[in-house]
Amino acid sequence: MAPVARKFRFSPIEAAYALTVGVLAALGFGAGSTVLIALAALVTFPSSALAVPAYYLAYGLLALVPGANPSISTGSGTCSAAGACTVTVTGQLASWFVVASALIGILALLAAAVANVALLRRLTARRPPRMAPPGGGV
Repeated sequence: MAPVARKFRFSPIEAAYALTVGVLAALGFGAGSTVLIALAALVTFPSSALAVPAYYLAYGLLALVPGANPSISTGSGTCSAAGACTVTVTGQLASWFVVASALIGILALLAAAVANVALLRRLTARRPPRMAPPGGGV
């Protein structure tokens, strides 16, 4: 007989933790804020110690796709006497690459938060219950 898989349900505190990590990561990757991304990685430690290198590995592999990450960027601009300027830039990151790498980063940090919840549950399940002191003392 196959073992019955238990459903993984978040408690309200666990859900708030994962939601906080997701919001920090989304704001960080959306705004390009290293501080917010680092904060999300910090609150997901120790699992982020695996998630962050995995993100950079995925980023590097995604950058190998032709057209994703050009090695040369050039640009030019002209302005008229009236002050209207036109700027042309080539060689920027492809928009699909920016979106995909941000989504991968957000998902990596969310996965780290879920892994931390599972790890904490596993550690607390192994701990024997605390015994009351004899005589019902303080």
